[in-house]
Amino acid sequence: MEVMVAAVILTIAGLGTLTGLLQARKMTEGSIMMATATNIAQGYVEQLKSIDFSMLDQTTITELISQGVADSLNVSPMVSDPESGNDQTDVVNTRAIDINNTPEKDTDDLLINLVLYISDITDSGSGIGDAREIILRWSYVDNTNGAAVPVESTVFAIRSKIPTF
Repeated sequence: MEVMVAAVILTIAGLGTLTGLLQARKMTEGSIMMATATNIAQGYVEQLKSIDFSMLDQTTITELISQGVADSLNVSPMVSDPESGNDQTDVVNTRAIDINNTPEKDTDDLLINLVLYISDITDSGSGIGDAREIILRWSYVDNTNGAAVPVESTVFAIRSKIPTF
């Protein structure tokens, strides 16, 4: 009889541990997706800060690199609230990131939507020379817990035209 009770207790403890491990794995997958999306967005912003200043006034920024290959981003018209955006005017740039390192299987890729805004914030009256505000909003859908949960964030940067001698 004692052996049966011990077996039941051990089974309950084992199931609890297994459930905890599965939940921890799902949370880790979600964290990896969040970190990847943040790094991708920050990488684009860093590239935008380093390209030729005159390219920031174009509607398509062509001199970018993503995952080792040439890439470009289309620029959306500036809106009053870039963190919310405007579905009517936003130009969404979608990128598939092979986050699981399975090139033959694209159904498990992380699809990141990027919306880029660039505005001229030059104000010579206030002593602000040639400068651009760069705003990159990114989003994806997290399905790790079995429900489609939208995840989004925004990266802000300022790029100035500094003369070099």
